[in-house]
Amino acid sequence: MRKRISSTLWGLLFIAVGVGVVGNMTGLWEFRIFFDGWWTLFFIIPSLLSLIEKGFRVGNTVCLVVGAALLCACQGIIAWDVISALFLPVIFITIGAVLVLGNLFHIGTRRVHVDKEKRRSESVVFSGKKILVEDEFYGMDYDAVFGGAVLDLRKAKITENVSIDALAVFGGVDILLPAGLKVVVSDTSLFGGCNNQYHSYSGDEIPTIYINATALFGGVEVR
Repeated sequence: MRKRISSTLWGLLFIAVGVGVVGNMTGLWEFRIFFDGWWTLFFIIPSLLSLIEKGFRVGNTVCLVVGAALLCACQGIIAWDVISALFLPVIFITIGAVLVLGNLFHIGTRRVHVDKEKRRSESVVFSGKKILVEDEFYGMDYDAVFGGAVLDLRKAKITENVSIDALAVFGGVDILLPAGLKVVVSDTSLFGGCNNQYHSYSGDEIPTIYINATALFGGVEVR
């Protein structure tokens, strides 16, 4: 449904430009494609369409905020020195807000959190760590900040739906899965990403593992 809305908006945009050019040629109205800051539309329009198609993500939200701020500066609404002074703080606030809202309310994402009593939580900061699970697995929150984390589940027992929330900030998280699972990956990233190489199985009786990957200047790999 969202993809249909996105393609419809692209179509309406092309129609509007075409009608505007025809109006110029016939003298019915004055249509200007180029205005002060017109180039910021290359940030704003793709970001808006991405928001409609994929929901709020770190990348498209930051790109929209940056494009809107630059357009305001070009139009004289906000001074350029104010933009330069607030650029980094606003970017960090936007990233934090998207992550917090996404985690709390699952806004614009396919994130699924399966809460279990024996769910684990681990963090790696300025170091490396490997966790090997050979018994029943109930899900995990695994964060890697300026470090590397490995979660080896190839010998784990997964008999029901579980979820893994993996956060990589200037670091990486590798998730090794056993065969025979259904895997659903949700990726929120900025200057990073999630690489899913796992061959997911299908079937109503197959346990599903939901991987909610967040990568900021880092990466999450599933295989």
